[in-house]
Amino acid sequence: MAKGEQGAGKSTGCRVISSLIDPRTSALRGVPREVRDLTAAAQNSWLVCFDNLSRLPEELADAACRLATGGGFGGWELYSDHDEAIFDATRPLVFNAIPDLGTARPDFLDRTLIVEFLSVTPEVRRDEAQFWSEFSERRPGILGALLDAAVAGLRNLPQVKLERPPRLADFARWVSACEEALNMKPGEAMAACRANSAEARDLALEASPLYVPLAALAREGFTGTVAELRVRLDSMVSEAMRRSVRWPKAPNVLGNALRRMATNLRAAGIELQFSRNNEYGRRMVSVLPAAQVGETPSVAVSDRQ
Repeated sequence: MAKGEQGAGKSTGCRVISSLIDPRTSALRGVPREVRDLTAAAQNSWLVCFDNLSRLPEELADAACRLATGGGFGGWELYSDHDEAIFDATRPLVFNAIPDLGTARPDFLDRTLIVEFLSVTPEVRRDEAQFWSEFSERRPGILGALLDAAVAGLRNLPQVKLERPPRLADFARWVSACEEALNMKPGEAMAACRANSAEARDLALEASPLYVPLAALAREGFTGTVAELRVRLDSMVSEAMRRSVRWPKAPNVLGNALRRMATNLRAAGIELQFSRNNEYGRRMVSVLPAAQVGETPSVAVSDRQ
């Protein structure tokens, strides 16, 4: 995800990436109207870039999660009532936006690398013609460096071992295998990935109105039904917040939100435990301090030849 203030060069950066990875396709796209449009774009591209997004629709977030880790998309074939067409692929996607996207979807942020563009000062700003002329001259060298990194990655990948692999473990192994060609020290790539994961976690938690009351509740501990937890949380926030569309107003909505947040809450020191009361068959939830506060480290160990 590319984010930054207006005029920071996000769209130009996306065009540069696209020209290096998949120059045959349109560099930038708008938000697809439905998942089928995204599927068609992914089927005909190796890289899909979405430009100038102001929000992330739920269906697009779900489809992006499936494309990031590999998944199938199905639908009826044209002019057929019984034949289904299946498209199964894994694709990288680039989202270009000013606001933080996906803050309500921790599962989306968990699969995201966040790149923040800094403001472009007048001293370094170029017009389009000058910029692309300079980039055209340097493009072969940049592409060659990327290919050198890919070669090093293929050579080193069998020797790379990860202790306590993170989410997207295959990506973590690959980027660690490429460190040598990118002038990075062993473990430096994973340190950057951990920092990025922490930023994504903080974005998701800061955007949730449940985080602050749950953190306060974890200090004293709570065990009860989800409905009882909702009543308790209601008592800890203002009436304006309870009326907000962001606040869960039903136990099932709260339960779904808690399950989405559970991983990030655990990393922040808050443990959610879901169970069932055998006597009455009721679903219970406990809010407790996590046994170990902080993110889980992932260290790359590589015996390069």
